[in-house]
Amino acid sequence: MYSLYYAVTHQHVEEFSPVRCNEQTLMRLVRYFEDIVTENKLSALIIEGRFLDGHLSRETERISRILESSRALYLFSCEKECHQRSFSSENFSNMTLIEEKLYHDFETGPFIVVMDPRFSGLMASYALPGEDETHPKVYEMVWTFDPNVAFTAIEYLMGRIYAQKSSERPRFEECLNASTPHGVSLRLALTLTTKLTMLMQRQNELEMATNRISSAISSSLEIESILQSAVDEVGSALKARKVALVLWEEDTSKPESISVYERPVSNGNGHEEPHAADESPGEASVFSQGPGPLEIPITYRSSVIGVLMVEDDTQGRLWEDEEELMAKTVADELAVAISHARLFKRVQIQAMTDALTGLYNHRYFQERLEREIKLADRNDTHLSLVMLDLDHLKRINDTYGHRKGDAALTHVARMMKSTFRDIDICARYGGEEFVAILPQCGRDDALKAAERLREAIASTPVRQIGQITASIGVATYPEAAVTQEEMIEMADRAMYVAKEAGRNRVRSLMPKQSEAAARRKELRDV
Repeated sequence: MYSLYYAVTHQHVEEFSPVRCNEQTLMRLVRYFEDIVTENKLSALIIEGRFLDGHLSRETERISRILESSRALYLFSCEKECHQRSFSSENFSNMTLIEEKLYHDFETGPFIVVMDPRFSGLMASYALPGEDETHPKVYEMVWTFDPNVAFTAIEYLMGRIYAQKSSERPRFEECLNASTPHGVSLRLALTLTTKLTMLMQRQNELEMATNRISSAISSSLEIESILQSAVDEVGSALKARKVALVLWEEDTSKPESISVYERPVSNGNGHEEPHAADESPGEASVFSQGPGPLEIPITYRSSVIGVLMVEDDTQGRLWEDEEELMAKTVADELAVAISHARLFKRVQIQAMTDALTGLYNHRYFQERLEREIKLADRNDTHLSLVMLDLDHLKRINDTYGHRKGDAALTHVARMMKSTFRDIDICARYGGEEFVAILPQCGRDDALKAAERLREAIASTPVRQIGQITASIGVATYPEAAVTQEEMIEMADRAMYVAKEAGRNRVRSLMPKQSEAAARRKELRDV
């Protein structure tokens, strides 16, 4: 059996240019047709085919309002046993419900036909096959006020009504004869056309904003950039006073970050300036008192990882279905994007982290040292490198086993993290050797920091091993070395001087400053 959309588009192929839209837009258009009937008190014949939304009170109110003025309402629906239906027609004696077993197989989209002596109108739709069920459906839709097309639709639907409920034939024919259009009211047609034009324009605006958000999400793996782009676009598209996106830390309910958009306001000089957005993750709310915000949870694999909130204080503002759909679509895309960004971040961290100690690995250390030397040279500041070697690791492994040797290495890593500054870069160089890059740190301060580390390691015993010690060497740029290789070599030599001096010591080598300065100038000239 063909659908209504197929019937009218194939019999009037030259008269239609289908428009693509979402289900929310279609349902809004159905309501627009209904509004024409109720607001103008048309004694019209109305035939609808749509998916009932499951809200019993909303459907009851809607149908009651239509039946107050319409001549007759025929509603095509799936059967009572269908899981998509929860609406009952028991309270509406003057409404005819046509229950069809195969309804969803051929009517894949909503439709409505209205016929009255002063007005005729038709909207029919067809759901395009989708790639999966996670994305909103896309429909092709046609609409017209042409009585000839409306009669084509009526003839097609008449056959289905007679087949399903033959007893309805006399009543249906009587209503049809009384509702035959004598012409089309230009005022009514213009009213509906204007509404439809504005609706489609609004849908396009929201879809374009959603596409921009999708592009911004796909072009970045930086969470902060993704979140800010999303709230800016949502705020602008929904013309909201404020939009906030709160992201929870992984596996916790503690806010990790908050991104905020606020509508620009006039500064009195004809220019617009944004509100201040100085909220921090610790604040209870980013919204002022006023109408309840639209809150959309951001869910990934059944876990809520954040929330998108939209607020507007415009008098009488209600969130339309299309606007809620856009917010939900953005929330769904954000859920996937945030998950991917977090996964990418974890992979990045794993790629530059030593698995045993949690410190940076040798490769990252080399890249970072090169970068820090260039930065120190540009800013004319000092840079120090600390290199240490755990004393007698082979003896520890032979005596206590390699697992205890690993415990000694992780102990050194913990001491380094707790001793050095947050801006210092600690890494495992290889085996029992560790390094730390100390930006903006001269030789004297570096020696003090190295001595604090040596003392922390020696004074904190390792469980089931006891005291361990380390020999430490220090090199400083530009006094002791002017290249990456020279800094590592000087720190390594100083470390072995400490070992030769009896271990558990800190040493630093200082070549003549004039030689280092000459070498630095030579490298710059090259």
